Amino acid sequence: MPRPPTKAQAITSALAARIVEGELDPGAWLPSERELAREFGADRSTVRRALRMLADQGLVRVEHGSGVQVRLERPVRRAASDITRQVGGWRGFHASALAEGHRPFTRTVVREVDADARVARRLAVPVGTRVLERARVQGVEGEPPVQTATTWVLMDVVARLPVLREVDTGPGGIYSRLEEAGYGILFEESVTCRLPRADEQATLRIGSGQPVLTLWRRAFDQDERVVEVTHRVVVGDRHELVYRYGPGA
Repeated sequence: MPRPPTKAQAITSALAARIVEGELDPGAWLPSERELAREFGADRSTVRRALRMLADQGLVRVEHGSGVQVRLERPVRRAASDITRQVGGWRGFHASALAEGHRPFTRTVVREVDADARVARRLAVPVGTRVLERARVQGVEGEPPVQTATTWVLMDVVARLPVLREVDTGPGGIYSRLEEAGYGILFEESVTCRLPRADEQATLRIGSGQPVLTLWRRAFDQDERVVEVTHRVVVGDRHELVYRYGPGA
């Protein structure tokens, strides 16, 4: 049976909800430790621990001598359609970040790997099949990373498009290269939420209690064959996903 959250964790969750839901605006100062202790019926040491946890999640800044302030930066607002079209030289995360006035960065590592069970199942290939892996850490300059994004591509596609082995695949990235090669791409994406693993905490600079979104995207060609799979792990409060529905959306 899972343990109930500690008092400090409960305070952290309550304050985080106020920030994420907009009750506390960016730049706003939180009540003093004394006021929070009175509100939550806790001692000041517990409140202080909760505020440290909130800072570890990247939601507030602790200004010694001044108090605790909600971080000023806005999350990257990501429209689902940003991956389906090229805007200038960009798609996906970079297009969304630039549209929001951020200066995005990407750190990329490219290598060949054997597909594990989760990747093989989504690519519809046997476990151990050789694939090209493109592992990226993405964010905006001056702030902790927003997400990791790892892509696996079938080797026959790579043979046709050797540029996919390069860190910089050119304007629009790999999807623009696939379209230029005659692939008619259709996307499918699934989204879930969980707590981060230890390696994700280190890479994304978040605490163990900060939820992340996990997204699996598959790219199908015109023959409905999966040619590429991408797995994204996104810090929830640093990234807003936007979906439009209906005729003409």
